[in-house]
Amino acid sequence: MLIAIDIGNSSINIGFFSSARRVVRRIETYPLRSCEEYRSLLSGWMAKSGLEKSPLGGIISSVVGDHADTLRQALVRIADQGDIDIVNVSHLLDSGLKFTIDRPDEIGPDRIAAAVGASSLYGVPVAAVDLGTATTITVVDKDFQLAGGAIMPGMGLMGEMLEKGTSRLKRIKVWEPQTALGKDTDGCIQSGVYYGTAGGVDRILAEIEEEMGCSLQVVVTGGYGHSADRFLRKSHVFSPELVLDGLKILYEKNRRL
Repeated sequence: MLIAIDIGNSSINIGFFSSARRVVRRIETYPLRSCEEYRSLLSGWMAKSGLEKSPLGGIISSVVGDHADTLRQALVRIADQGDIDIVNVSHLLDSGLKFTIDRPDEIGPDRIAAAVGASSLYGVPVAAVDLGTATTITVVDKDFQLAGGAIMPGMGLMGEMLEKGTSRLKRIKVWEPQTALGKDTDGCIQSGVYYGTAGGVDRILAEIEEEMGCSLQVVVTGGYGHSADRFLRKSHVFSPELVLDGLKILYEKNRRL
């Protein structure tokens, strides 16, 4: 069985992959828990889902440095003296992609996993759009080159920054707007966050397609994807577990056991 862990700025997504099924659990990234707390959580979920812990493999994608080592130790404890093969995601792995971007060492491991999942499962050329803490677009061209992309503030961050950077706007919960024309302050912010994000993504994708001279398949994922994808005008598919699926593919390409 494989445990795939995607440690993001807001949440930790965990996929348990057995030969027959996939079980997904999510917890908040902060506060950082102890190794034993993570071990207990993971073992409890495995027991409740009837998942065998052996043989066991793990793969970790993390944009939060302190958490990766702690969760790695938790996986080792779950193995309980047994063999465990743990892969850490970076551009140096065998991913099936060629990195033609400047400074490939700076690209987030979650974006690598999303690009691998999108290109492997949906074909190329493709753009993986992750609507999470940040909104990211990652493009793989027809030759399986990770060609680049774009990053903008995520929908939650937009709401937070409006509160922090202004004297009169309050923080609101990010919910889908009923109309683009906001009738009060909350409605105006919701409209700006949702339609602004969707419009920004649509425009960026259109510009990238013009620069590349081709049409892109678009795969949407991320914590806000379930509510925001309907605001996009660009044709797309919604794949909520795209990063975890990409991690599974990466592990299978790089497993050592």
